[in-house]
Amino acid sequence: MARFLKKFDKKSGMPPGSLIFIGRQKTETPRLRIIDYDMGMIRDEFIQTIDDATCAKTTATTSWINIDGLHEIEIIKRVGDNFNIPSMVLEDILNTGQRPKIEEYPNHIFISMKMLLLDEDETTVRAEQLSAVLAKNYLITFQEQPGDVFEPVRERIKRQGGRLRKLGPDYLLYTLIDCILENYLKVIEKMGERIEEMEDEVFGNPEPDLLEEINLYRREMAYVRKAVRPTKEIISKINKLESDIISTEILPFLKDLSDITELSVDSAEIYKEMLASHITTYNMVMGNRLNEIMQFLTIFATIFIPLTFLAGIYGMNFDVIPELHYKYGYYVLLSLMVAVAITMLLYFKKRRWI
Repeated sequence: MARFLKKFDKKSGMPPGSLIFIGRQKTETPRLRIIDYDMGMIRDEFIQTIDDATCAKTTATTSWINIDGLHEIEIIKRVGDNFNIPSMVLEDILNTGQRPKIEEYPNHIFISMKMLLLDEDETTVRAEQLSAVLAKNYLITFQEQPGDVFEPVRERIKRQGGRLRKLGPDYLLYTLIDCILENYLKVIEKMGERIEEMEDEVFGNPEPDLLEEINLYRREMAYVRKAVRPTKEIISKINKLESDIISTEILPFLKDLSDITELSVDSAEIYKEMLASHITTYNMVMGNRLNEIMQFLTIFATIFIPLTFLAGIYGMNFDVIPELHYKYGYYVLLSLMVAVAITMLLYFKKRRWI
């Protein structure tokens, strides 16, 4: 399956709002988890059905409902029915190739973003879609598979007395977005370390394997930019929202996300340009190396042109040649050829051709 664009064959001819899973199944069985908390209590448990979390709509506590696995349409449809989520939003949730976006509705806010993770080789980037539906007293998140960058947030929720336990789901959403953006920087920084190391190798002793690695990083950095760049638009829009769902207490924190976003986008652009510069430098160094080889071969051939001329005359099969029966003719010719070669080398040296 293509990484930059998912196949939309399943949606061809279907009406808007049709619930069709687009992407690759990444987990065997969907997993539902609810973390319900306030200043005095916390409940963290896995639940069997979304019906077990419906009470989150009416309780005064903050509820974080997380669903790992999107391939079972009935579960997603049930979530939509229980929490009055429009079918157009559910359609975007099921489309794992959805471009990051933010949409405001009367009773909730929908956000879709990409989480980035590096494989064990630290060169290949994996992206997972995170969709979030924010309401007045609950937050529902949808992930493609178990495992994310939010474990520090869960640990903070478990600690009493923190701001996270005091504030509502809007602050929880801010915290999750902050984790995603900080992880962008970690991924870019890790790739950037190797990209900067390549500069010395390009100038030092470039090999074909290095060019292959540069092209690999170019592809991966393009994949990172595809995920990171739209977040700039999302953060800009979320700061302009005039919704009762987001309290005024959260606005200063949301504005702080702009700095991280700008840094992520700028870093990705800088490393993209560095990789393009590496390829240009690699081609230049290899071109210079080829020129040196051609220069040597040209000089070598040029020296042998007059020597071949002399040897050709000496080897002509004529009966009457003045030097044919000369006792030292062979040695004279060899001496002349050596003298010509040395003279040409000295001339090339004087002209700084070698």
